[in-house]
Amino acid sequence: MTTSGTFNFTCNRDQVIRQSMMNVGKLDEVEPPSAQDITDCNFVLNMLVKQWMGRTDFAPGLKVWKRKWGYLFLNNATGQYTIGPNGTGWTNTFVRPLTTTTAAAGAGSIVVASSTGIAATYNIGIQLDSGALFWTTVLSVVGTTINLNATLPSQSSIGSQVYSYQTTAQQPLNIETAVLRDNMNEDTPLRIMRTVQDFANLPSKTDVTNISDPTSIYYEFQLTNSNLYTDCGASQDVTKYIVVSYMEPVQDIINPNDNFEYPQEVFLALVWGLSKQIAPMYNMPWTPLMQDNYTSAVAIAGHKDAEISTLYFQCGEEP
Repeated sequence: MTTSGTFNFTCNRDQVIRQSMMNVGKLDEVEPPSAQDITDCNFVLNMLVKQWMGRTDFAPGLKVWKRKWGYLFLNNATGQYTIGPNGTGWTNTFVRPLTTTTAAAGAGSIVVASSTGIAATYNIGIQLDSGALFWTTVLSVVGTTINLNATLPSQSSIGSQVYSYQTTAQQPLNIETAVLRDNMNEDTPLRIMRTVQDFANLPSKTDVTNISDPTSIYYEFQLTNSNLYTDCGASQDVTKYIVVSYMEPVQDIINPNDNFEYPQEVFLALVWGLSKQIAPMYNMPWTPLMQDNYTSAVAIAGHKDAEISTLYFQCGEEP
């Protein structure tokens, strides 16, 4: 038996659009879509892929291919954080060297044990003796000296923690798990408050003198950038940081050769999903056979990475 030996079948935007138009009878086997067809179908296609992301679609499963790990660095002056592309101290990957010399207030550079993974324009957070984490960007790197785009507002002693990252992470569609991690990589689970009432009932959540390690978080999805709140008014130890697993949005489909951020099992569902959406646009009939194909494709795609729960049964006293 001869097989291809490959496993990387994929499809791009224009292939899905063309197949969908053929499914509803708008195109024959040699007719190309017009530029206006591509524009109109791509508009609908983007709405479709956005509706089918996270937990909002026909398959409220784990969506493991869009799970990300995010790292949120703490603030000793507030318990509210911006989570999204305009946030500060929010990323998917970072480095964390220690300083090897003391930098006085007004210093425009620091010296670290290792500058590997740090470059010009990167974001950088520096632990100050005041207990704050000072954020700026990197001007340049010379050996282990990090030149900054702003001067330190107060002293940072030898052995202070430094965090640096290049790219700010996207906002989560939803947060699944959260832990507080210290500089020894020890994790403490954080409770995720699921309702605004749970958060609103906290007595000292906005009191900046209520300084402690957070034990709970509340995540509030907003447009573009979202909010994350801790149960304390401010954090006492900025060398610790919050680690969350979350669902990231699916990327837009823009260019003709753009592939989809979906696994192979969902490709046919995308084709038939788009077919169903554009049939009325072209005044084409939606037949029972088309509906059967759509239903079958969506049902199969919906079982990809379905959610698995762990159940605990415990004996209790009868009332």
